[in-house]
Amino acid sequence: MELKEILKGRRSIRKFKKDPVPREVVEELLEAAIWAPSGKNRQPWEIYVVGGEKRDELARLIAESGKHIKPKLEELFPEKIVKITLQFFENVGDAPVIILFYIPKYEFSVNHLMSGYERHYNEENRIEAIMSVSALVENLMLLAYERGLGTCWMTGPRYVADEIDRFLGVTDKEFVCAVVLGYPDQTPPVPPRKTGKIQFIGF
Repeated sequence: MELKEILKGRRSIRKFKKDPVPREVVEELLEAAIWAPSGKNRQPWEIYVVGGEKRDELARLIAESGKHIKPKLEELFPEKIVKITLQFFENVGDAPVIILFYIPKYEFSVNHLMSGYERHYNEENRIEAIMSVSALVENLMLLAYERGLGTCWMTGPRYVADEIDRFLGVTDKEFVCAVVLGYPDQTPPVPPRKTGKIQFIGF
């Protein structure tokens, strides 16, 4: 597939086959994905890949986050979309692999020992780190699609970040997002792209 075809063909998959994804395939995808650009080349990400019985435990934690996003979904989307989304959160669409992305935890204390400059610097570093992880995630999803795999990028699990941290034994990092991975068991329709969002200046 050509790159443009991959970019336009990738979809968020919310229903997966239960076929396992070999560890070596996941490793291969991530080894390529981490060549993403990162702010100041810090490569701030830390990645946890969860499968097997541990995946089932983690999926139950993620299901709890669906309760938190339900009110917002109901504000924004019709009932059918809300129902589909919440069903997906119940068991992450049976995806056999859950990948979690973390960044360093930056200090934002407002105590007198931290200057305004330090707080601003830490906030900039945090934003930069999140953007860097986002570039990695995009790489991963495109690579997975090229290999016939499906993905779904999830930020809803941040509502249960503390529980996920305890599950993984993480104490000094910030959970950014999750990506579920597996063989797709659906072909979602092509959503329209919003137009009028690009402006050229000086051309």
